[in-house]
Amino acid sequence: MPEEILEPQTKIPKIEDDKVVEQIGKQSKLPGPGETPPNPLSKNQLKKQKRLEKYEELKKVRRQKEREKQKQKRLEAQALGLPTRNGPSRKELKKRQLTGYGQQSEKLSVAIDLDYDDLMHDRDVAKCIKQCLRIYTINRRSKCPGQLDITGIKTDGRIHTSLKRNDGWENWHLNYYFDKTHLDIFPKQNLVYLTCESDNVLDRLENGITYVIGGLVDHNHHKGLCHQRATENGLRTARLPLSEHVNMKTRAVLSTFHVFEILMRVAEGQPWTDAIMETLPERKGAKPKLNLDETTEKHLEENDEVKKLENGMIFSADKTSPSEMMTNSSACGEK
Repeated sequence: MPEEILEPQTKIPKIEDDKVVEQIGKQSKLPGPGETPPNPLSKNQLKKQKRLEKYEELKKVRRQKEREKQKQKRLEAQALGLPTRNGPSRKELKKRQLTGYGQQSEKLSVAIDLDYDDLMHDRDVAKCIKQCLRIYTINRRSKCPGQLDITGIKTDGRIHTSLKRNDGWENWHLNYYFDKTHLDIFPKQNLVYLTCESDNVLDRLENGITYVIGGLVDHNHHKGLCHQRATENGLRTARLPLSEHVNMKTRAVLSTFHVFEILMRVAEGQPWTDAIMETLPERKGAKPKLNLDETTEKHLEENDEVKKLENGMIFSADKTSPSEMMTNSSACGEK
């Protein structure tokens, strides 16, 4: 009898432990800010996940093969007496940056605000880092590269994790600021936050001013957030003079690297209209505004009215009846 009592007593806690383990296994992790609760992965999603893991594993191998191919192409071009490069070398580009950073008072200064880690999905975080890569490339290949700062990176956050996927990111010639925003680095009077909601138009670039661009990729889910944060912190705001120089079919909301590229082109000496037209994608449907005088506009309107009258006369002449044509011909014969 005691044995029969002991056996279920020893098995009951094991059964309870198994149930607890199953419940813990079924419980999903709490979703982070900006994330939705995970669903069970389908077969296609599992296959895609395995492909991505394999892609990350072979990333360095592919990069090494690409470098070997580029080296082989340079050797072949050198043997044929052809130019080995289409643009400046890496040493020359780095020299440009060093000389540009040495004259910070005369160069463009831009800070990318990445203090939006909790407001973006993982896919949007990856897009944000890609835009930062393009900004770094544009600045490095510019004739007069400026000072580039990336602020608001949270240590071991999702943006930091996405940065780590790019080999050599620590060696980029720019300034990283972890757990510090632009407010902790620059004085407020030297900051201008660029937002499309601002009432102030940026007519010219000023020396000694750092222009802050919000690195938020949210597909308009947090509309006006950058402008709201800037005004709450007592910062000056400004917008690019898009409507003053071009007509667009879409909204005047640009990507982070498009804003930076326009600033860089203007810093190189291009007028605003040319800088905007060369930067904006075709889907924006941008067309430059023509500054016509009132006399020329009236002259064009008069020419249009004359053309309409001429077309109307030709159309009425074509509609003459056969009897009228006979009378006209007979009249010509009598004369």
